[in-house]
Amino acid sequence: MEELSIAKIDTTPVSETASLLERGSIEVLRCIPGMGQLAPSGRVLKAVRGSTWTMVGYSASQMLRLASTLILARMLVPQAFGLVALVNVFLSGLEMLSDLGIGMDVVQHPRGDDPIFINTAFLIQAVRGIVLFTIAAALAFPFARFYGQPAVLMLLMVGSFSVLLRGFTSGSIWGLTRHVQLGRYNLLVIGSDFVGFVVSLVWAILSPTAWALVVGRVAGTLALVGMSHVIATFPVSKTWDPRAAKDIFAFGSGIFFSTATYFLSGEAERLVVGKFVTLVELGCFSIALSVSSAVAKGLQQIVTQVFFPLMSDSLREDRERGIGHFNKLRNALWALSACLAVGFIFGSHWFVRIVLGPKYLMAGWMLQLLGVRGALELFVAVPASMLFALGTSRYAAAGNILKLIFLAIGLAVAFGYFGFREALWILTLAPLANYIPILFGMNRHCKAAMRTEIASFGWLAATIVCAALIIVLGKGF
Repeated sequence: MEELSIAKIDTTPVSETASLLERGSIEVLRCIPGMGQLAPSGRVLKAVRGSTWTMVGYSASQMLRLASTLILARMLVPQAFGLVALVNVFLSGLEMLSDLGIGMDVVQHPRGDDPIFINTAFLIQAVRGIVLFTIAAALAFPFARFYGQPAVLMLLMVGSFSVLLRGFTSGSIWGLTRHVQLGRYNLLVIGSDFVGFVVSLVWAILSPTAWALVVGRVAGTLALVGMSHVIATFPVSKTWDPRAAKDIFAFGSGIFFSTATYFLSGEAERLVVGKFVTLVELGCFSIALSVSSAVAKGLQQIVTQVFFPLMSDSLREDRERGIGHFNKLRNALWALSACLAVGFIFGSHWFVRIVLGPKYLMAGWMLQLLGVRGALELFVAVPASMLFALGTSRYAAAGNILKLIFLAIGLAVAFGYFGFREALWILTLAPLANYIPILFGMNRHCKAAMRTEIASFGWLAATIVCAALIIVLGKGF
């Protein structure tokens, strides 16, 4: 019955669009070296269907957010982005450091279609939202005082309503992911992002202050929650299943460590940087980070949503052939990383002058370094995904821990004895610390691909160094 139900849904116009995108995606993949004989099997079609909608939705969402950032940057001063960067990273950290992976559990659990299980998950999520809102409100004053920014207090108090509201998102949104109905899921996300952007834009026109960004965040979250209940399959109730709650908390214990490590090794950097730089520097850093992330993370989505499922499928059928595909794909993907790095090295100052204007000129050199970091992260994501496809994840976790240690020591030395520019070099080189354990993993589980992997890294490093030398010799760095 479930298959018939899904098939019925797939006859909608959204699925007709998806079918066209799937066929187009398969044809594109066949153009990649090693994928010319790609057959549209059930596994491949499922992977392509999900990854296609994820890429389309993610790209549209990132383009909207990037356009929003760039438009609002022309209207607001860098200090506004600096203040809101502190608010956003605090709230994001609070959510990630308490993440239970509730949605992921619903997606993978055998009872993920059970209304009672979904409602229990919803109640846990709602209580978590209330608790996080209370903690955020309680910590708002000491947080603002620690950074010496009184304006952060009220911004954080209002911004924390987004955390509260998110806790009441309908559990039906998890069902969209569970049944690979990602077209509708992405429409919800893009729609809420657009509402947030419109509210921020109107507020910035009437009052060009940091409040435009914070109120837009809350409005976007409110729109997402409201739309999630409009499409809800099951109404919210007080139904509680202790056994379901036990399963959710057991699953969440592992997710907690993973997301906490990820936040501390990456997202927390703005908390550290914000303590040692001015609001103008933090605002420019936040803008540069948004621009570089929009490009780099979009390309990483291709790796995780296309490369990973296809390599998993290939390795299951024939391990040696799968490794051969990896070697060929690796050559194409290191070149993509190199193009990304070179583009940021040569184009960052030009981009900042034309798009952002004179208020953000210092963001130019920041964007150069953060763009190179994004290229390195894209490069490292490829062997990490290969190890995931081979069924091992501990090397990625070890990489996050080593990266965290590198950042802790490096930033302490940089800010203690040097300055912001040296600290940004530490952030730029941090992906290499993540890469070391992954190399050990590749050598142990995929030794046949090591020669290609090392050669690819050598070519990438040489390309970046040559581009940097050209800039240095030309007095443009």
